[in-house]
Amino acid sequence: MESQNYLRGIQLFELNRYQDAIGYFKEALQEMPEDFDTIYYISYSYLQLDQIDKAEEIANSLLKIDADNENTYFLLAQISYHLNDLKKAMHHINKAISIYPYEADFFGQKSYIELYTKNYEASLKTANEGLSLDPNNKLCLNARVQALTKLNKKDEAFNSIENLLEKDPENVYSHANVGWSKLENGKTKEALTHFKEALSIDPNYEYAREGMSTALKANNFIYSVYLKYAFWIAKKSSKQQWIFFIGLYFTYKIITKALANTDYSFLVFPIVILYLFFALGTWIMEPLSNAILIFDNYGKYLLDEQEKKSGQAFIMIFGASILAVISYAFLQNNYFLLMAFAFICAILPIPRGFLSETKKNSIFNFSIGILMLLVGVFGFMLTTNFLSLGILIFILLIANTWLDNLIK
Repeated sequence: MESQNYLRGIQLFELNRYQDAIGYFKEALQEMPEDFDTIYYISYSYLQLDQIDKAEEIANSLLKIDADNENTYFLLAQISYHLNDLKKAMHHINKAISIYPYEADFFGQKSYIELYTKNYEASLKTANEGLSLDPNNKLCLNARVQALTKLNKKDEAFNSIENLLEKDPENVYSHANVGWSKLENGKTKEALTHFKEALSIDPNYEYAREGMSTALKANNFIYSVYLKYAFWIAKKSSKQQWIFFIGLYFTYKIITKALANTDYSFLVFPIVILYLFFALGTWIMEPLSNAILIFDNYGKYLLDEQEKKSGQAFIMIFGASILAVISYAFLQNNYFLLMAFAFICAILPIPRGFLSETKKNSIFNFSIGILMLLVGVFGFMLTTNFLSLGILIFILLIANTWLDNLIK
């Protein structure tokens, strides 16, 4: 006879009340020590609560109870996927499939891992394998939609979307997923419809909230151009991205040098701005778009606390740079020009500090940004050579862009 605590835990688990379910599962474990299913659901509950370390520790203990259970490896694959350890995730899901190759969810999880390693053809093939086992499997259907979108197979993606929503019109993840697919294909209004539907089902669903926020930002022309570029570059491998940026840099240098001593030298400035847009767009556009949403009657409610602070910091620093430029125009004092340059450069690290995923990265960005401002505002106390101070600020800017991704 199954434990009543275990059965109650399952009921709460299916209602997504994971914290409450854990309490009952732990009570059940007192009655049935080392029960595989109970320990499995405790680990899975912690995973759903984003308590990944606990989930992983408990999942590893399952290997001692039953080292050949496919569900353990499926769970470990999901945990590694959440930790962004895609190599380990692939190892675990392949192990699960090798033990039991008849579960569509296993193929759906593998398809998602292949999506995030940008192996889109393999992802599509794996999703189709899963659907051959279960044509209604939501994980495989959603992975297939994303793979087709990344492969720019719009007609097939549209048919898959229709099929997906027909099979499960109330699934919050499916609506959010379709919304992102529509957004990537430039169908902003349709994307908004699906994000609204997802949020009406679950108002706290972060994936849909981010989608709604991004779709509203896309109503701004500059951001919409950036978003198309961001989707395009995201599809490229790391090697292809490096080749693109290096090629972009040399193209920029050749064009600006060729124009510098001609009658078309006035084109140098817009080319520099265009280059910075592509090279530094990731740093600039997110806080800029948050600043835009602050003034949107509906969009401001989609921003979380850190995003609001990022947008507010962008507005204040940009405003300060404008005031410094105006002061220079009236007073012709290079000190104000240096201040304007410091504020413009600080627009990159300081707002980004509020959006950093780790405390270490956040502290790094704030430190660089504050140091830029200190040099720009108080540097004259050490030297009146404003050119040297400007070069120092520029070096800090370069250091920030190069080291930001390394400091996690």
